Amino acid sequence: MSIFDDMDYSKLTEDELDEKIQDVLAKVEICYKVSTAGPVLDQLLFHLDSLKMELGDKLEKQRFELIQGRTPDTLTITDDDEDETPTEQK
Repeated sequence: MSIFDDMDYSKLTEDELDEKIQDVLAKVEICYKVSTAGPVLDQLLFHLDSLKMELGDKLEKQRFELIQGRTPDTLTITDDDEDETPTEQK
């Protein structure tokens, strides 16, 4: 049984995801130091990738929402330059 079993990363905030990523990185570093390869390291790397993907998705969604907030719903392109009448020179 793992602490990651049945973990739904989409329910975590960006800060919680970042904290979990740091925790997993620390555990991966310990595995490398004690030369533990195999299923434990593979499982940690799998969860690390899952956490990074979820964090990336959340940040991408935030960026999209920011862009949507700045983009007008409709955009009218006109030839304003042609509408201006030239002034006569005296």
